[in-house]
Amino acid sequence: MVFCNTLHSLPLASVDTAPSPTPKSKELPPAALPPVLGAQEGRNLILCFDGTGGEYDKDVSNIVRFFQMLKKGDPSRQMVYYQPGIGTGIKNTSANPFLKKFSVIVDAAIANGLPTHVRGGYEFLMNNYKEGDRISLFGYSRGAYTARALAGMLQKVGLLPADNREQIKFAYRNYQKDDEEGWKMSQGFKRAYSIDVKIDFVGVFDTVNSVGLTPRELPFANSNYLIRVFRHALALDERRTKYEPNLWGHTTEMNEELIKCSTHEIHGWVNKIWNYISGGKNTKRCRAYKCDNSDTPIHWDGHDFASPEERPHETDVKEVWFAGAHGDIGGGAVENDTPNDLARIPLRWMVRQCFAKKTGILFHSSELKAIGLDPASLLSLPVTKVPTPSKAKLADVNKGGSACNKENTTADMQVVSAPLPDVSKLVQDKKVRLGTTEDEKDAVQKIHDPMSLYPIWWILELFLIKERYQRSDGTWRSLLLMDLGKPRVIPDQKQLPTLVHRSVLYRMQQPDLQYEPRAKLLENIEYVD
Repeated sequence: MVFCNTLHSLPLASVDTAPSPTPKSKELPPAALPPVLGAQEGRNLILCFDGTGGEYDKDVSNIVRFFQMLKKGDPSRQMVYYQPGIGTGIKNTSANPFLKKFSVIVDAAIANGLPTHVRGGYEFLMNNYKEGDRISLFGYSRGAYTARALAGMLQKVGLLPADNREQIKFAYRNYQKDDEEGWKMSQGFKRAYSIDVKIDFVGVFDTVNSVGLTPRELPFANSNYLIRVFRHALALDERRTKYEPNLWGHTTEMNEELIKCSTHEIHGWVNKIWNYISGGKNTKRCRAYKCDNSDTPIHWDGHDFASPEERPHETDVKEVWFAGAHGDIGGGAVENDTPNDLARIPLRWMVRQCFAKKTGILFHSSELKAIGLDPASLLSLPVTKVPTPSKAKLADVNKGGSACNKENTTADMQVVSAPLPDVSKLVQDKKVRLGTTEDEKDAVQKIHDPMSLYPIWWILELFLIKERYQRSDGTWRSLLLMDLGKPRVIPDQKQLPTLVHRSVLYRMQQPDLQYEPRAKLLENIEYVD
């Protein structure tokens, strides 16, 4: 049977009403269960991009799990596309086994095959898109960056009509060029050949920066107001230097000043702004262009800096931090028959977001149950969160004390801080409970830290990398340092609330785990479901 989150109200039809594996969730009577999605305007086009080396094997990723849940076989309502990850050697035509293997290794190491992966997704959309279709993109790790780059390509050069395969390489070439001439060419290409499309939903698991031998942002890969909803699950406990997270680019006050500038003033302002945020060392050429007589928004270093008037809508952005390392967020850290693992938590969160934002994506109800979701509970998802008081009550956390009592409380919880070195341990002084038994089982599972499991990763930590630190006066300083397994840095915590999944709080409250997130969390935290 098929379960769906509907875009419109539809007549009822029969669905599978078998008991949920999560007994604490309330089941609705059969008459209230959702229909199989009937006739509606537009289809779902869903593209899933796996992580490095990702394919179907004994330890699949959350992208494979997500794809498995999707309804297939009815192209009039939903079409789905899965792409194996970077490093799997897709479209490798070398006849020499040694060269083929070498190419796969190089692709896995530096993602030199990224253009092939982006163009593959683009070709699927080109051949199948019809006006009114809803496009949704999902990805993990480098596959997450692939999904975001594809969204950027659709923003910059549009979508070619069907059966124009020979033009795809030229479309990507124009997308990739981010100098002034390349920008003008891409706009001319878009007007001549392409159509405008919108992206309904982008859901990604722990996007990483390690794409290419020389790191460089592709246009609109960091932020893109063509996207209606953007959801990002991030790892609190990843610490490899090659797995720095690639976050959504939020516009700052300085960026807004850039937006207000007229076209002929842009370049001068960009240099001034870059000199300011880089501590006076203009070591990187900034790029910000807007073509004459064009409605195309400003692009700067991978970001979309369109003014509010130029944007079709404000993107609904939510980036949430979860307990675990990279593989504990996007999956692949445990074998397929493992009943519980941390990666199931962000997977369920992503599915819930698909329902909450009314994407219309069709799921098999039996597959939803297999990951610990009650289909009936997805019908009306309340927006729930654990509030963090503006003036939090601070108290020391004693093992076995009030922070770990058995009381089941979900409201009016207070923030307390433990005297730990370098980090502030933030836990509630009342015991938090999660929505289902499955959530609580998954939340206490082992973290798979590659730095501990595979010491060879430490070799990369010895390389010098450029890092930027913010001074107390708001200016930035650049330093060349060895990363040496340092935890991730969550930016803008003083300016913006940090969204942390409530399962992190639950894990922190288990006295036998003694869990403390590696990434430093400040007091401005908002716990979400």
